Amino acid sequence: MPKIAIVLLAAGQGSRLGGYPKGLLIKDGIPLISRFWSEASQLELCEAITVLGFYADRLKPLAEQYSKTVINHHPELGQSSSVRIGLEALQSDYEYLLISLVDQPQITVSELQALMIHTKRLRGQISAIVPCYQGRRGNPVLLTRSAVEAVLVTPHQGCREWLDHNPDHVLFIDMPHESYIRDVDTMTDLEYENLSMSHS
Repeated sequence: MPKIAIVLLAAGQGSRLGGYPKGLLIKDGIPLISRFWSEASQLELCEAITVLGFYADRLKPLAEQYSKTVINHHPELGQSSSVRIGLEALQSDYEYLLISLVDQPQITVSELQALMIHTKRLRGQISAIVPCYQGRRGNPVLLTRSAVEAVLVTPHQGCREWLDHNPDHVLFIDMPHESYIRDVDTMTDLEYENLSMSHS
């Protein structure tokens, strides 16, 4: 079995949802942050990290049930800063890393496994996989350990910048359904995904 680590990004402000933590959005009675880790933990991970920022005090108790948590103290700097913090926190001898987003309610263990199937294509200079659907780039992104190390070589560099600057190292794979490109930014997305806001 390959050694898999996951960094889950859950530091965002949810400003277009009126300032609401996306990880606390409810699907089928379960907060998205718990739902993701419950699914992902079926992969028998060697390391699990959640990057928190805005609303860390509310999300941390849930995240800690499944993962180590690290805090982005400047989440206003954007997703790239959270990615960097997550990569720097890795300590295991993982072979592959999945960088996931907390606001992708359609991502289950099946989608993660479908992505992991393609690790056999990570040979030579190809060291990253980006799932796509109908021409749109999606998430989670899959990186080899060497790709993570390459990202970290340049101070302040995030994963997206490295992918954009090194297309010859990236395999873009067309996936069969929209799960990989569906995230939650607006109230319309909330309705589309049949999500609700917890009032606890």
